[in-house]
Amino acid sequence: MTQIPSKFVDKTWIHSYEEDVDNIQVYRPTTYKFPLSRGRRGFEIKKDGEFIQHGFGPTDKTTKINGNWKNETPNVIKVDFGKEQNKSYKLKILSCDDNILRVEKIN
Repeated sequence: MTQIPSKFVDKTWIHSYEEDVDNIQVYRPTTYKFPLSRGRRGFEIKKDGEFIQHGFGPTDKTTKINGNWKNETPNVIKVDFGKEQNKSYKLKILSCDDNILRVEKIN
């Protein structure tokens, strides 16, 4: 993979944890029919460098944490949340198409 796939950006990706294998995380678009789950995490990545992490708080209410991203290498992005409590991390994009995203999270 020589660059971040355009299909990766300007889309909301939801964690399909049932499909994870070892340290590879699987994400699907919001249109995917997920099995029932108490909650799912996800993220949005914007072309302008904005990164929005979706999660849920102690009352299961959806939360959003704003950050930014930049290319570190052709298939790795670094996600940073500035002064937020979330730690920065890197995502290595292993594969991506319209229906599935596979990444490896690097701390």
